[in-house]
Amino acid sequence: MKQKTVIAGALISATLLLAQTATAQNIVWKAQTIQLQQTPQKLAVYELSALDTLNALGIQAQIVPETSFPNQLNVYNGNLAIKAGTLFEPDVAVLNAQKPDLIVLGGRSQAKADTLQGIAPVLNLSPDTDNLMPDLKARTELFADLFGKQAQAAKRLQIIDTKQAKLKAQTKGKTALMLFTNKGNFMPHAEGERFGYVYEFSGLKSVLPVVPPKDPNAPATPRPEAGSPEALAAKAKADARLQAAVAAQPDYVIVLDRGAVNTNEYTALEEWKKNPILNQSKAKIILVDANAWYLVGPGLSNTEFMLDELIKGTQH
Repeated sequence: MKQKTVIAGALISATLLLAQTATAQNIVWKAQTIQLQQTPQKLAVYELSALDTLNALGIQAQIVPETSFPNQLNVYNGNLAIKAGTLFEPDVAVLNAQKPDLIVLGGRSQAKADTLQGIAPVLNLSPDTDNLMPDLKARTELFADLFGKQAQAAKRLQIIDTKQAKLKAQTKGKTALMLFTNKGNFMPHAEGERFGYVYEFSGLKSVLPVVPPKDPNAPATPRPEAGSPEALAAKAKADARLQAAVAAQPDYVIVLDRGAVNTNEYTALEEWKKNPILNQSKAKIILVDANAWYLVGPGLSNTEFMLDELIKGTQH
């Protein structure tokens, strides 16, 4: 299993450096220093895993993106909060008019940080899935300390620890393959790839070798044109990788159906039956909730939900 990066103790056990005076609070989070005049009363949140954690702690956001909110976040599908832009494009005009005390970005919206700095303090809370559980704890404790929710956070984190221990007891000695699928295309994910965190998260051993991290300075490679020799070569390489993974006979195949995001129209199992490579597999298939895994990610409630799915899927 890939040796994970060790997070500094300050991130694990003292995630929030909160220096309080009678009128101001300073948040130091990783490389960010956020100055607040008071505990935020009006929150704008564009990172769904952060919104999920806030919701689990009983803290309401007043401004959120226009999107479909799944599962535990469905309370935001109504008029609970003002809608201002999308997950990728916060609405600057609305935010200027509403004057939030804090804007929380991450993942899809983090590129807009500089644009929003003049409106309110901006906090980038993109999850670190290479260190998923310590990072979840760190981000949860940040909010808990800021809003005085330490007891609630500790209780919820303990539940997650207990469930993860139960899952790893069930999966001990078992192997798996993580498959990301979209419209009949099945893409294996090993450790080091986007959804490769599932192996350490679950205790399942990957049947694929670790993928080294990409060079952040390497130029982006354009996607080859459909039907081109480059595209055909890429498909042949992907098929060979899938064939090797299936030939390793994993005990479980975890399937994330991208096409079901926001639609709940799951077609992966039907497409599986048509795939000559996957038809060779005798693994137990675990079809996970697409909205939870793709859209929300590692928030406090959602992580517990993801653990419950895997616990159920790996029961003997």
